[in-house]
Amino acid sequence: MKKNYFTIALVFCLSSMGIAQNTVTVDANATQNGYANVFETNGDFVFGEPWGVTDLQTIVDTENNTLTLQPNFNTWDDGTDPFWVNQTTLLGNKNFEGNTYVEDNTLVGSELTFEGSVNSNTLMLPGVGYLKFNVNGGPLDGGHQAVPAQFGGIFTPEGVTADVVLVTDEGVDPDENDACEPITNAGALEGKIAILRRGACEFGTKALNAENAGAVAVIVVNNVEGAPIVMAPGAEGELVTIPVFMVSDVVGQLIIDESTGSGINTTLSLANYNVYAFIKVFNSDFSVLKEEKVLLDFEGSDFSLVYDNVESDDAVVQYGFQVFGLNANPLDEAALGGVVVTGTEIFAVNDVNAINVSVYPNPTINNINIQSDEQITNVVVYNTLGQMVKSASPDATNFSMETSNLDAGIYFAKLSTEKGSKTVKFIKQ
Repeated sequence: MKKNYFTIALVFCLSSMGIAQNTVTVDANATQNGYANVFETNGDFVFGEPWGVTDLQTIVDTENNTLTLQPNFNTWDDGTDPFWVNQTTLLGNKNFEGNTYVEDNTLVGSELTFEGSVNSNTLMLPGVGYLKFNVNGGPLDGGHQAVPAQFGGIFTPEGVTADVVLVTDEGVDPDENDACEPITNAGALEGKIAILRRGACEFGTKALNAENAGAVAVIVVNNVEGAPIVMAPGAEGELVTIPVFMVSDVVGQLIIDESTGSGINTTLSLANYNVYAFIKVFNSDFSVLKEEKVLLDFEGSDFSLVYDNVESDDAVVQYGFQVFGLNANPLDEAALGGVVVTGTEIFAVNDVNAINVSVYPNPTINNINIQSDEQITNVVVYNTLGQMVKSASPDATNFSMETSNLDAGIYFAKLSTEKGSKTVKFIKQ
C-alpha cells in the first residue's frame, strides 16, 4: 500500500503514543453483510450495491464456524437475459465481485490483523472455471460457444493463442478432415491449433493424432446440428496432453471456411475465480477506501493480513472475503465448488499437528479406515462446499467408516481427540 510521508509520520506518532492493536478471525456467528460490484468483462465498472449474503452464494455455518464462498449463480436466471449471459458463448456476461464481510467500527483507530484458515478450495484446482474461445479479427471476431473434452490438457488463464489449420489425412472415406487416418499435413500443424471433424473414430484417437502431428490444441467440429457435446476419451484419450474442445457444426464450418482462406487466429483460455481475504477502511462518506487483501491458497493453508495505515479520517472498518469472476451457471455449482474458510481457533496450526493419524485406503469406495495413536472421540466429514455429510463418535484408536453412500468426490474429515484435532482429505471414487 502506498503511503506519503505525512501518513508515515502520523502512523509513527500514533504508534509512539501506544496505538491499539487488534486481531480478528472468521466468526460465522457475527453479522455478515453482502455487497456486489459488477464489471463488464473488459473491466469497465457497471454498478455496485448491497447484496444478500445468500444471494452471493455464501453459506454461513454457525455450528461449525465456517463460511463457504462460491461464484455468483443467482444472476443467471434462465440464461436468456443478454445483460447477464452472453447469448453466443452462453457464458456469464459480467465479472461479479461478491463481498461477504463483517463491519465493526469499534476497530476504528487501531491496527488490525485478520487471520483464518482455508479448509478447502476447489476453485484453485487446475482447470476449474469456464472455457473461453475467441476468434481474433475477421467476420467471426469475438467469443463462441465451446465445450471442453473429458480428457486432454487443462485450460489455463494464460491461454493458448495460435492460428487454426484444417487437418487432412489419407482417408477420404468418409472424411479426409476427421484425423482418423495418418495425417498428411503435419508440417502445417506444427505449433498451430488443429481443427477437424467429428465421426468415424474415437475423440481421443483424433486428438492424439493431431498432437503427434505437432498441434498445440484441437478443435473438434460437431457433425450433427445443435450445440457441441462433452467428448469422452475412448481408448487413447489418456495419452493426450493438449487442450481439446468442441464447437457446433455451424461455428466449426465457418472457422474451416476462414482458416482455409486467409487464415484465422484464435485464443482459448480459462475464466477462473479468485477469492481474497480483505480489510477495508473507509472515511465517513465512503469517498476514500484503503484496502489490504490476500489471495486465498489451497486447502490446509492459513492466511493473515495486517492494516496499519491508521489515520484520523478512518470511520468504517470491514473485514471479510471477496469472490471475483464470471457470474456462473447454477448447473455448474457442484462442479465449481467453492472455498471453505474457518477461524484459526478451530483449525489452528497447533491442533493440526497435535495427533498422528493415518487414513486408508485413499481413494476409497465402500469404507475408509482411520487409525490414530490417540483415542478419537469425534469425526465430522465435510464435502467441498463445507457441508457436513457424516459424523461419528467412535471413542477408538482404530475404526472403519462407511463411505458407500457418499457421492464421488473430495471430502475432508475432521478428527478430534483430547489432545487436539486434525483435518485429513480423502477421495471417494
